[in-house]
Amino acid sequence: MFLKGVLAGYGIAIPVGPIAILILELGIQRGFSFAFCAGAGAASADLFYAAIAVLAGTLLASMLAPFSGLLRIVSASALILIGVWLLARALLRKDKDQLTFSTKGYLPTYTMVLGLTLLNPVTVTYFTTLILGLKATSSGGSLYSVLFVAGAFLASLSWQTFLAAISGVAHRRFPKGLQMATFAVGNFVIIVMGFAIFFGLI
Repeated sequence: MFLKGVLAGYGIAIPVGPIAILILELGIQRGFSFAFCAGAGAASADLFYAAIAVLAGTLLASMLAPFSGLLRIVSASALILIGVWLLARALLRKDKDQLTFSTKGYLPTYTMVLGLTLLNPVTVTYFTTLILGLKATSSGGSLYSVLFVAGAFLASLSWQTFLAAISGVAHRRFPKGLQMATFAVGNFVIIVMGFAIFFGLI
């Protein structure tokens, strides 16, 4: 069950989405430590939803079903606003050294990405489907459930840390001009993904 959890964690974390773009962009602009905190926020959301899915997957899925449209709109709107806000700051700000999130510490960075990831109803649907398919809650009892959740969390965290490490290296080695270019492209991708989520295209 631990290995199944690992596969599940990588399955939800590896596909490139707006959260991955945010982590990469944050690492390029502010370094590994901030990107790691953002990745830990995303992994914590995966941990939360994996645990909830193991404990009450079908119940939670039925409870969230009537609100899936609202959750999609809120999540998409938050991504669009973040992308537009960051691009506007880049255009208006004279000091181009710190263009990314204006968080003043690691905890605000963590909580921001945690909140954005928790708003994604795809995550709970994904884990619930896996739980129902694997029958994790019935075949091995509580120990199997804990192993599954632990595997999912560690896999997600390891992937987010990998993204943070890549972007941290880019932060030290990319010239400012290239950092500016990746910053603009990253936020444009976030905005586009936000609209795609809003209209149910992804």
